[in-house]
Amino acid sequence: MTTNRLIAPGRPIEALPLQPAWLGLGLAMSWIAIVVLAYAVAHVAIGPVDLPMSAVPFVWTVLVNATLIGVVLGGHAHLHQKARSDLETLRPLLPDDGAAFERLLVDVPNLAPSTRWAMTLGGMIGGIAVATLDPNLREVNRHLSASDPRYVVFLLQNVLFGVLGARLVAAEIHMTRAYARLGERVRVDLFEPSTLLVFARKGLRSVVVWVLVSSTFSMFWVLESAGQTNVFLPIGVLVLVTAALVAPTRGVHLSILAAKQAELSRVAEAIRAESARTLTPRDPTALPEDARLGNLIQYQDYVRSIREWPFDLSIVARSIGLIVLGAGSWLGGAIVERLLEVALD
Repeated sequence: MTTNRLIAPGRPIEALPLQPAWLGLGLAMSWIAIVVLAYAVAHVAIGPVDLPMSAVPFVWTVLVNATLIGVVLGGHAHLHQKARSDLETLRPLLPDDGAAFERLLVDVPNLAPSTRWAMTLGGMIGGIAVATLDPNLREVNRHLSASDPRYVVFLLQNVLFGVLGARLVAAEIHMTRAYARLGERVRVDLFEPSTLLVFARKGLRSVVVWVLVSSTFSMFWVLESAGQTNVFLPIGVLVLVTAALVAPTRGVHLSILAAKQAELSRVAEAIRAESARTLTPRDPTALPEDARLGNLIQYQDYVRSIREWPFDLSIVARSIGLIVLGAGSWLGGAIVERLLEVALD
């Protein structure tokens, strides 16, 4: 059975032969074209139309919305693509046969159909709720009637982000749990821990994606089109990033810990046996003992020094740097907003 046959229908991330960056860029450009088309249709059907704000902030808002939608889809595609690559790296350490591994290639990166549809419905409802209930967004679009093509695009924009965002969050949770379960099944080689860095790199990728989403959102902070609900995003992202960094490594941490304890027990038993033999009275004319006991003690110290979490210093440093960068983008947006208020007052 081949992998392609196991790919269920309705998964555009797998169906479209595009790299994540191009997939996100394509959606962003398509959204800009939809907005331009909506204003052109409104101009023909209604007559001369006014922008909801001055030209520069309006163009900036459209570009930020397009970027945000593209980043969310591209980030999801990136996590999906790299999950399949990680599974190929881990294949020699997994005890499953070929058919079971092919199933993993589908189950780990992808949501179950029921979950996918539930997230789609929830995202649609959430997007409509934010568009209609957020007071800032209502104020910006108060001049639009329900039949105006621009209002339809405004609703579609929030629904699209709601659906893509909900599915990205669900996929993140699903893949994080899948990596944690995989970590409990891999064969741990205490002498070659580098392969297990796959689990830490999964967390680092999640940090990159969510910091990009958060930083893109922060660009709304200086615009009058920013919704009040935006303030909840950095809190949610901070919690999600912390969990996404550590949670995928929980299973492999337990596997490393078990393998380390088993090896320490084996070495301790060998040290006890060797020390008993060494302390046994010897014939003065016998040959001197070799260095086996000393070697065993040094080996015990080495095993004790093995890290029990699959992180190295570079991954930790990059993760901290990215989190600080994400927080800084929101702080910078708030400062710019305050300076603009002072300058315009």
